[in-house]
Parts: sequence; C-alpha cells; structure tokens
Amino acid sequence: MRGSFEYSYQLLISYFAEVRLVDPDLVFNAQTTSCKDKRFTRYFWCFGPSKKNYKLLRPVIVIDKKKLKGRYRGTLLTAIAIDPSKHIFPLAFLVKDSVTIKSWAYFL
Repeated sequence: MRGSFEYSYQLLISYFAEVRLVDPDLVFNAQTTSCKDKRFTRYFWCFGPSKKNYKLLRPVIVIDKKKLKGRYRGTLLTAIAIDPSKHIFPLAFLVKDSVTIKSWAYFL
C-alpha cells in the first residue's frame, strides 16, 4: 500500500517464503526473465488448504481475469469455487505480465 512498485514486487518472494513457514503445502512458483534484472514474467500460488479441500467443493470453478493498473501493468488470473456452505473458496492465483494461450494453459 505504501512505497514503490519495485519494492513491493521485490518483497513477493520473501513474503511467500514467510507464508510457507505456516503453510508448508503452499504451491508457489515465480519466474523471472534473468538473474541480473529479476524482471518477473509470472507468479503463481495456491494455498495449502485450497489444494487439500478441492475435492470437497462444488464441481463448478469460476475463472476470472483482471487487468492490473499502475506502473507495472499485468493481469491477475483467479480460480475460485463454492464450498458446501455456499462460501467463496479461493483456489489459485497467477500474476502475469501478459496473458497468452501459454499462460492460460499453465494456470489451468
């Protein structure tokens, strides 16, 4: 919320490392263009409870895409489902610099 976009994106890897301490089943994958500039191409994550409880959810998955605004434009892909109590249950997330057929295939 505060600070620069560069600093926020730099913190993502350390943020997910901290999350993995309390959620060892977290699935996280960050891909960057090179080791030198560390420009990201995509971040994917799925929290452990989402992965474990997937079979208990209703058999409909909603997938959505949202354009990100600001200095670093990109796209946020989300997959959600409805649990038996009719609550929204987040499944997976992908932040991508651009959406292509490859990125959709990777996300799905």
